[in-house]
Amino acid sequence: MEKLTMKRLMNLLGLLILLGMIIMAFTNPLTIDPNLGVYQTEKAVIKGKELYKFATFLLVSSFIYFLLVQLYFSTPIGQKVFFIVLTVLAITAPIVAIYIER
Repeated sequence: MEKLTMKRLMNLLGLLILLGMIIMAFTNPLTIDPNLGVYQTEKAVIKGKELYKFATFLLVSSFIYFLLVQLYFSTPIGQKVFFIVLTVLAITAPIVAIYIER
């Protein structure tokens, strides 16, 4: 069995988070009533344009995550680029979130 490196651990965690978000999209609308019956809440089902936006978000965010992991563990220059990109994301993410909500 091969040794578990930090890069491999980060990729594994990213994969688990991505799969968890995909599974969440399908299981979120399911609710258990007091009689232990399972039913689906139609308001919580992701459909049409919302599903497209969610899939795009997952694709872009997973690409950025795995790219950043690869950059960090590649070279010292890659680590500098990693921290620059992370700083830009930390500044722009709240701004974009506020802009989208308007």
